[in-house]
Amino acid sequence: MPGQPAKSAANGFGIASLVCSLSFWVLLGLSYIPGFPKSLDLSFNYWVAIWFAAIILALIAAARGNRRWAWAALLPLATFFFLIIFVNLREPT
Repeated sequence: MPGQPAKSAANGFGIASLVCSLSFWVLLGLSYIPGFPKSLDLSFNYWVAIWFAAIILALIAAARGNRRWAWAALLPLATFFFLIIFVNLREPT
């Protein structure tokens, strides 16, 4: 089929976007395991860069293949806004 290489490349970009988006939650869950190395802790600025890369990868996947990959761009945005709201709720007034 002539469209297969572009579709598989788009799926690769989309899956890479999901990996970038979900890596925060996976590392957060693993950080609660005793003995897990703390050297994997990243600052908030690094996570913002990773989420920005996830958005770009999702948009590339949507442009090259199935338009449903554009929905994957909402996951890092939702994580970002959830953390901003959560941090502001936990700050003492």
